[in-house]
Amino acid sequence: MNDVNMNIGDEPELAWVNLAHIRVDTSYQRPVKPKRVAQILREFDWKRFGTLMLVRHADDDFTVYDGQHRFEAASKHPAVSEVPAVIVTLEQAYEEAQSFLGVNTNRSAITTVEKFWAGLEAGDEAMGRICAVLEDAGCEVVPVGTKSPAPHRTSSISALERALKSYGDEAVIRACRTLRTAWSKDNGALNGTMIQALARLYRNNRKFIDENRMAAKLKSKDRKILTGDAEALRKMGGGDAPLAVAKAMVEIYNKGLQKDLIALGEKR
Repeated sequence: MNDVNMNIGDEPELAWVNLAHIRVDTSYQRPVKPKRVAQILREFDWKRFGTLMLVRHADDDFTVYDGQHRFEAASKHPAVSEVPAVIVTLEQAYEEAQSFLGVNTNRSAITTVEKFWAGLEAGDEAMGRICAVLEDAGCEVVPVGTKSPAPHRTSSISALERALKSYGDEAVIRACRTLRTAWSKDNGALNGTMIQALARLYRNNRKFIDENRMAAKLKSKDRKILTGDAEALRKMGGGDAPLAVAKAMVEIYNKGLQKDLIALGEKR
């Protein structure tokens, strides 16, 4: 059994722990996201709370290395004074950070949304970048384990990563903000194809593209109809879905303009 780790460590302790004895080690934990804490508070339920992962210290206090936002939410809940926890003892401080990363990544069959929230907890730079960009656009990633679609929420983590890599933060912020504004009652507004297509246009036409005009033009067109038009273009001319949508957006934006027309520009 060479492929099985037999050095599994000491068994953890299971206990209810008073919130007053729990703290956060800010040396490796990312700053708390108030919106995430507020979301947990709004939907607080012991059946979904799970257990915090805690490290016991010599003074019989604890630090939380998995579940920081749940801890913060529980601390703010007027009916909660103790939380269920799995407690371990570690030798060195860096082991705590390693455990924090490991518990969030060594899980099978997790969705990109789950990877996002786990990565955000673990201080993953790419996930932190996505979170910051979405916050600047007035948007957010859909919470894990909830059916809470909304025009300002997205689950398109992979598409956001590709868009950020190809077109940069500013273009993606403008794209997300425009989609949220244009289709303010459409729960599918922030889908990955739309984000990538619009970010491309903002990046390649950044000197003169008008965000207000783009939002108004898209608002006048039903998203599903636009997607259908784009698919027809794709079948005729080839290419991928974001390219086809970008072509359709260019046509919508440029209609009636005599100058400062936008173009597709190169795919990066």
